[in-house]
Amino acid sequence: MAPMFFPSSPGFNSAMGRGNASAGSILIAVVLAAAAAGSLSSAANVYNVGDGAGWTIAANYSSWASGKTFRIRDTIVFIYNKSFHNVLEVSKADYRSCNAAAPIATHSTGNDSISITRYGHRFFICGFPGHCAAGQKLDVRVPKHLSAVPPSPPSDGSQAASGGTGSSPAASAPGSVAHGEGGAESIRGFGMMIVAIIVAASVVVLH
Repeated sequence: MAPMFFPSSPGFNSAMGRGNASAGSILIAVVLAAAAAGSLSSAANVYNVGDGAGWTIAANYSSWASGKTFRIRDTIVFIYNKSFHNVLEVSKADYRSCNAAAPIATHSTGNDSISITRYGHRFFICGFPGHCAAGQKLDVRVPKHLSAVPPSPPSDGSQAASGGTGSSPAASAPGSVAHGEGGAESIRGFGMMIVAIIVAASVVVLH
């Protein structure tokens, strides 16, 4: 026959102490898991500039950017044929005038990932003659009132038309990079599943 403990007995107090400690440990684990899930759910987004068209001429990048909500820690990826295009980060004045003579930074790998690290505007153009004037330019704006890592917004940017005029072909895609929205949703769901499992386990133990 199992021993019986009464509220005033040392055995009862010891059992209660162990139960409280176990419950406390489980509660801490649940809180930590919830915090981890929240952190995962705020994963930054990755945007392929121009979507399927990539970085090329004859694409409307103003329209593409207008459908995106850029935030700090997001990444923009320029995919293009490096024989016909490059990516220059320039000042606002050079962006407006399509001046490629004094770039802030030059990228020319054909698959350039650029992290967004500050609020405000960042301006990009293609440095090949005539390309910026034909519309191969991008203004990325991060509003100051937006937090750095919120839940991912839906991607509803228009699909830029591929192809071009003159001798420049449509951009090639050496490595497709998925938009961050889908990845963030998957991570968020995984994190919430972990929390649900831990909560269920805590209920079983406490009972």
